[in-house]
Amino acid sequence: MKILIVSNKATYPPDGGSIATLNFAKAYAKLGNKVSILNMVTHKHINQDNTIESEYNNKIIISGIKVNTRISFLRIFLNLLFSSKPYIAIRFCNKDFSTKLIHLIKNQQFDIIQFEGLYTLQYINKVKKHFNGKILYRPHNVEHIIWERNTKAASNYLKKYYYKKLSERLKKFESKLLNSYHYIIPISGTDSVYYQVWGNKKPMSTVPFGIDIKDLNKYKNPVTNHQNIIYIGALDWIPNQEGIIWFIEKCFPSILNRLPQLKFVIAGRNAPEWLIKKFNHPNIQYAGEVKNAYELLSQNGPLVVPLFSGSGIRVKIIESMALGKAIVTTSIGAEGIQYTNGKNILIADTPSDFAHSVITLINNKNITEEIGKNAFELASNNYDLLTLTKQTIDFITK
Repeated sequence: MKILIVSNKATYPPDGGSIATLNFAKAYAKLGNKVSILNMVTHKHINQDNTIESEYNNKIIISGIKVNTRISFLRIFLNLLFSSKPYIAIRFCNKDFSTKLIHLIKNQQFDIIQFEGLYTLQYINKVKKHFNGKILYRPHNVEHIIWERNTKAASNYLKKYYYKKLSERLKKFESKLLNSYHYIIPISGTDSVYYQVWGNKKPMSTVPFGIDIKDLNKYKNPVTNHQNIIYIGALDWIPNQEGIIWFIEKCFPSILNRLPQLKFVIAGRNAPEWLIKKFNHPNIQYAGEVKNAYELLSQNGPLVVPLFSGSGIRVKIIESMALGKAIVTTSIGAEGIQYTNGKNILIADTPSDFAHSVITLINNKNITEEIGKNAFELASNNYDLLTLTKQTIDFITK
């Protein structure tokens, strides 16, 4: 089959969204399909030639269109006053991108078009005018849920007001596009329930983020003997910013009272200056953007994922499980993952519980190794990339 994947993120640098898209494309190609990707090149993401291994030459063709998605406070203000559409979505409306998309459809005989996320789905009505094949929607998140949770977490009145307006607009926006596709594959069971409750009438199958377990085996053994607490995530994403500040202010002091020599290693791209200042602590090591996330994750010590808003599924948790790491996260952080608390992950929603869980893992090697082993088994049994992609093809072709 010939498959066109439409994404609002170029392939580099890798983050949850870009990895999820590219992994699916690779799996399609491995299964014998010809794949084209049309994505948006922005100030945050670009396409690099070395992003895809040589084995995918001529199997995956990537086209990128430059789109200015920079946030403008003037445009936010004008949008708030004179529009009913969510500003966060219309940033991804672009004439050149639309023209390229229609050009590809007219000049190639695609069997399937796959929209990655809400911000590309808004092109679906234009696509339908020129395409009679199957349209698959793969929402990475329920977008308005993220902003509803951001609203609750915000302490600043203006932010709380704007987030509330944005979440309301996003909900209407998502509802308007509901059932516009032929098939839908949310990446978490929680999101699937949301779509079912809202009135999705199209065939739906939950297809979580998948990984190639074999590719990660070389990173499974720790590269250091001493233990650090490890965090990795996009630091320009509001839920990550709120979560890491919560951990530093509410949890880390209690941990240091028991383990004063322990280091907290933070990695992530696009951290604003005000956030970097929060990392000014002798026991915090800020690594910035790392070239190879798996090398960082292979360091000895638990991964922490403090998260209180967001939606979908956390890619880094699945990848870390596949590396056999012990992880401490919140209920929302683990949302969509088929975990068992205390067996393959530790769930903690209060500062005292979170700190206690981290201390337990640092002080108990046997518990850490057991949780890591069980996490690897969970990832192997439930998140194998090729298996999930085969299931997707069967779902839309049966």
